[in-house]
Order: sequence, then structure tokens, then C-alpha cells
Amino acid sequence: MEAQADRLRAIIKTQSEIAAAELDSGQVMRLVAERAQDLTGASAVVIEVPDGDEMVYAVTTGDATPYLGIRLNRDSSLSGRVLDLDQVLHCSDTEVDPRMDRKASRRVNARSMIAVPLRHDGDAIGVLKVYSSTPNAFGPEEVETLQLLSESISAQMAHASLFELKEKESRTDALTRLLNRRAYEERLAVEAARSARYGHPLGLAIFDLDGFKGVNDNLGHPAGDEVLKAVAEAIDSSRLTDDAFRIGGDEFALLMPETKIDGAKIAARRVVKAIEAADLGEALVTARFGAASLSSGDALALHDAADRSLLAAKRRAPFRTRTLPRFAR
Repeated sequence: MEAQADRLRAIIKTQSEIAAAELDSGQVMRLVAERAQDLTGASAVVIEVPDGDEMVYAVTTGDATPYLGIRLNRDSSLSGRVLDLDQVLHCSDTEVDPRMDRKASRRVNARSMIAVPLRHDGDAIGVLKVYSSTPNAFGPEEVETLQLLSESISAQMAHASLFELKEKESRTDALTRLLNRRAYEERLAVEAARSARYGHPLGLAIFDLDGFKGVNDNLGHPAGDEVLKAVAEAIDSSRLTDDAFRIGGDEFALLMPETKIDGAKIAARRVVKAIEAADLGEALVTARFGAASLSSGDALALHDAADRSLLAAKRRAPFRTRTLPRFAR
């Protein structure tokens, strides 16, 4: 009885903290995740948001920290099922539960979990998921705890505009719809930390457009905007990774987890070919790249190495247009 009373007091305290939180979406998300981890004894907590046919890790704590921003197929994920059914789902062992995508679960080291729908005014705004690397880590008490919290969590997060478009727009380039510089810096730091933690390689390619200034000068800025959108579409359609960014005026980046330098160069060459094959109208624009890879966890060092590689490529051939032979390195 005493343990149950302590648990209820902790839940009430958490509800009060959530209600009193400043209406800053980042603070609310972080508070919710941290308290859910404390109350359930989970090794990791994730707040996922739906984005088309995918579920995106919007907030992560504990063992899930390195996986911020990853995307899982909504149809095959427990979180997607939670939203569709609008009910709490509990998985005792991801290795034997037919509802689970075992490959995705192994990717984030999740063996047991509870997923709770977060809804407000009838709208699905996300899923709160706690998980553990061991099977059978949660019981009825943890399920009840999250159920008791879910209504206040949902209301406050909606009130804080957690999943409003402006939150997404703050990390999206308005012209190309690729992720922007802010998102790049955040994602690079997360992936670098993950690389250091697990000793896995992390590849990066930075691209610069040749001839783009001439487009703006000779054809006008509207034509330049169309070129940038076409280039972004070519990069995005390559489907090499979800981590494609516009990080400057005519500068783009491709972040490639689990990729060594040779693989990063191969991927970058494919992107260059896609850009050169794109319909850019009258614009004689091509691209070149600099690539790097590391497993030290130093995000700044990785960016600087790729940037130096790009500068070296420019020095080797100061200017190229689409009329010249295909780019090769």
C-alpha cells in the first residue's frame, strides 16, 4: 500500500509540474520524457510524432538519446498501431510479439515497451513510448501510471503547440523543404555522439553548386530559386538517407550514419549525377562535393574535414558547367 501511495504522489507531482511548465515545447517534451522514465524505471523514453507514413523520434532520453530524429515505418511500428487503435499497447518481448518490427526494435535496442497515445480534442498528436533493453520489464502498474499521465500530458503538450507546424518549420528550409542549417547542426551533434558511443563510422558529404551565381546574375533570382528547388528534389529523390540538408545559399549536406569514407564518396557521386540529370531549364549548373568520415564523435571535426575536402575539389578545378564531362573523383 505504501508503494502504491508513493507512486500516486509521484504521478500527481508530475502532473503538477507539467501543468506549471512554461509553454515552451522543448521544455514540455523534455519534462514529460524524463518524468515518464523516472516513474516507470524504463531505460529509454521516446516521444514520437506522425509524419505521413512514418513515425519520427522527436524527443529521446536514456538509451534512446542517440536515436533522436530516426524514422520508422508507421504501419509496422507499435506506435503507429497505437495511434490507429487509440489505445495503450504493451509489448513484453519484441522478439516474439507478432505486432512488432523486430529489425526496427533491434535497431534501438528495445526488448519490451509500453506505448501510449497522446490525443487532444480528438486529434492524434503523438505517442509516448517507454522501453527497456530487457524483456518483461514492465507490468500493470507501469501501464496504469502512463494511462494516468496521458490526459494531462496530451493537453499540456497540445497547449504548448508541441506539434504545431511552426515547430517543424523552424528546422525546414522554406524554399527547398529540406532540413535547414539548424536541423543540420542538431542532427550532426546527435549522430556524432552516437558514433562515439558505439564506435560506428559516420559519413558526411557537403555539396556546392558550380555556376549558380551566373544563374542569379543572368536569369534572375526567381530562376535561381527554381534551380535550388530542383537540386533539392534531386538530392531527396536519391533516397540515400533522410538526412539531407540545405546549409547555405547553394550549399547542401548529406549525413550518412554507419558509412565509411569510401561509401560516403560513392553516395555523393550518385547525388552529383542526380543533380546533373535534373531538369534545370537554361541553367548550366553542376555540383561538386567534399566527403569525410569519422568515428571519434567530434561533430565539428567531421564538418571541417568535409569542408576542406570540398575546398580541395574546387582548387583542383576552379569552375565546371553542365557542358563539361561528368564529375568524377
